Amino acid sequence: MAFTELASTNLSETRKFLEDTFGWRFDSVQMPTGQYLTFQNPAATTVGIRSAQKSEIPGSTNYVLVKDLAEAERNVRKKGGQIVLPRTDIPGMGSFFWFKIPSGPVMACWQDAREPQSTSRKPCFELKDYSNKQPHCSLSSAK
Repeated sequence: MAFTELASTNLSETRKFLEDTFGWRFDSVQMPTGQYLTFQNPAATTVGIRSAQKSEIPGSTNYVLVKDLAEAERNVRKKGGQIVLPRTDIPGMGSFFWFKIPSGPVMACWQDAREPQSTSRKPCFELKDYSNKQPHCSLSSAK
């Protein structure tokens, strides 16, 4: 994530959930509109949490990059989060699920697709001069 701002009905509960679930640590800044919580990781990704306005529905859909989607889902459930959109796979890209933090905001976890396994198959063509040679495979035998 680059920068994400969450609107929450309970700053303390949202902070505790994110710190307990993902190991993040927030700093508190007093703004003219009230307390504002910020977190920045070493890669300079920033998350801000502010109080939701009275007429505002808390929320944002932001994706947290995780190494193990199943483990992230277990942690979300264990800490009281609710899965609102189950695991969805996008072939060749990755997988994600959406969850609701106990105090309101909806977020998502994303896991990149694993690198494809290398194959021992030889390419059907090579950049060589085959004017007097047969290539080592043909399109009809390619799999």
